[in-house]
Amino acid sequence: MGNDHTRDSRSGALKPLTDIGGRAAAATLRPLTGAVGAAAEAGISLEQRVVDRLLESGELERLLDSARLQAIVAQLVGSEGAAQLIDTFFDSGLFDRLVDRLLVSDGLWRLVDELASSPTVRAAVSQQGLGFADQVGESVRARSRKADRRLERVADRLIRRHPTDSRQIPTQADDDGQPTQVS
Repeated sequence: MGNDHTRDSRSGALKPLTDIGGRAAAATLRPLTGAVGAAAEAGISLEQRVVDRLLESGELERLLDSARLQAIVAQLVGSEGAAQLIDTFFDSGLFDRLVDRLLVSDGLWRLVDELASSPTVRAAVSQQGLGFADQVGESVRARSRKADRRLERVADRLIRRHPTDSRQIPTQADDDGQPTQVS
């Protein structure tokens, strides 16, 4: 045990010397980390200026209109990787979460209100409504004709007329029970 005590006292005496390296490294890195931070800030500022300039210049629109980019996008969208990405998106539950968030979003309802008040949408709904009314009217007319035929057959049976007799001149029985023409 005495040996352990001697070892502890030696390491305690050497401790300030071993900390010198750590302090020296920290002192050396402090200016370096400041320079890295300043460079990062300058890089972010430069990136923002580049993006602003790109948007203002119209180059982005030319890039989006280019046949080469369109071909790349078509290849990406048609790839198996894109299909897997979409499957993963739906399987992950993110789509359900997106829909849930949309339904509680004020923005969605503002969009719905804006669409509903659009003259183009109103005209389309009105036209659709007229088409629907025509369909309902035709259905009602067809059912009415069918009901008329049924009622006519029932009436014919009640007065014991045959359906072919319905086109003949209506007759009525006289006091003796003999048929006579109705004028």
